[in-house]
Amino acid sequence: MTGTECEGESARTPEAEIRAAAEKLAAVRARPCLLAVLPHIRRRELIGFCDAVAALPDGPADVLLASPGGDIDAAYPMARALGRRGASLGVFVPLCAKSAATLIAIVADELVLGPLGELGPIDAQFDRKRRADFSSHCSELTIFRALEQANLLSLDLFDETIGRVLKGSGMTPFDAAAKATELVGDLMGKLYGQIDPLRVGEAARALEVGHEYAIRLLRRYRPEIETEQARRLVHGLVHRYPAHGFALDLEELGEMGLPARRARGDEASCLDRIARALLPVEGELEVLGVVAPPAPIEAASVPAAAMDCNVIAA
Repeated sequence: MTGTECEGESARTPEAEIRAAAEKLAAVRARPCLLAVLPHIRRRELIGFCDAVAALPDGPADVLLASPGGDIDAAYPMARALGRRGASLGVFVPLCAKSAATLIAIVADELVLGPLGELGPIDAQFDRKRRADFSSHCSELTIFRALEQANLLSLDLFDETIGRVLKGSGMTPFDAAAKATELVGDLMGKLYGQIDPLRVGEAARALEVGHEYAIRLLRRYRPEIETEQARRLVHGLVHRYPAHGFALDLEELGEMGLPARRARGDEASCLDRIARALLPVEGELEVLGVVAPPAPIEAASVPAAAMDCNVIAA
């Protein structure tokens, strides 16, 4: 490579580098590639995304997906638009496709992760205003994790209290249990009294939305996954993980039953280039469009005169 070519490579903007690597991927795969680098999945991106899907020619296609997530109500019709194509679909993840983006990724027939690629749980988020007047994105699972911890604390306190009452008072086990119930009930009742049942219901319903969207996508567009397996898979995506940003890597996805594999050869180098270009601008850069593979080179036609000569010579 000449010095001028090296300067050209280093002078590329992140978007230009991503597009160049996507063109290489399209050439390697010999199929069109939809570029979907979305810093935040919102309904306002819905028309552009669906237009890009419509621009894909019939037949097998790939999606290069990079997004930390966003509005799950917007991600669902995006995933549905891909699933409705009815052709083989590969989803390539160079860096992360989390939360709402994971919902899009599960419609893939082939899920390919780059060296730094990962998905994430699809537990719903909500914006909570704090005293400093900025929004904090919180998982709807937080309230259920808090309830689980409170329940465990109640049981531990009950067991410890019974033991102490029996040891120090000489009460019968029945009377000790009644006393422990009274003491722990008074203590934990103040904690449970701060829980808003309406807020618990809202959180449960928000999580159920993601669960039902994922179930429908798998049932309609991934029918090879059996119903019970799909339910276990989706329950895990929504409820299993301790944090919204938890990394679902290649091994984790394989254990869940998703058709995930490691990028190979030129695929891996393309995804690595894209990940390196994305890292400095992650959450800022938006790239949406279709990259077509290079047209096949047609064999040169033989002039009719030459054909006649060959026939005569024969």
